[in-house]
Amino acid sequence: MFTTVYLGKEELVRNELGEKEKSIVFADSFLYCEEKSVKRSEFYQAMQTGQSIEKAIIMNRYEYYTYKNNALKMFAKVQDSFTLNMIEYTVIREYEVDSDNVELTLKRGVENAST
Repeated sequence: MFTTVYLGKEELVRNELGEKEKSIVFADSFLYCEEKSVKRSEFYQAMQTGQSIEKAIIMNRYEYYTYKNNALKMFAKVQDSFTLNMIEYTVIREYEVDSDNVELTLKRGVENAST
């Protein structure tokens, strides 16, 4: 199933006092991606380490790495196929599927950053 995604990245930005702080910046434009289910073995392995994998998406490798440039951590807002709401996720793993695509494994919620 195809859906839309807004990529976000954690960056060091200067606040009004001139101090550097971590902040999440989401892209203004969306990208199309293929949503796929998480494999059962991957799901249970993640649970054993205290992680919670919710979703996996496959998207164009070039688009992802172009946006990821100099990011401390990556995030994604993915459109839910039933409610059509945008849900925020933290990217916990990247896997290059082939020369054109990258698979992102996502955990629901945004961790360790101020939005």
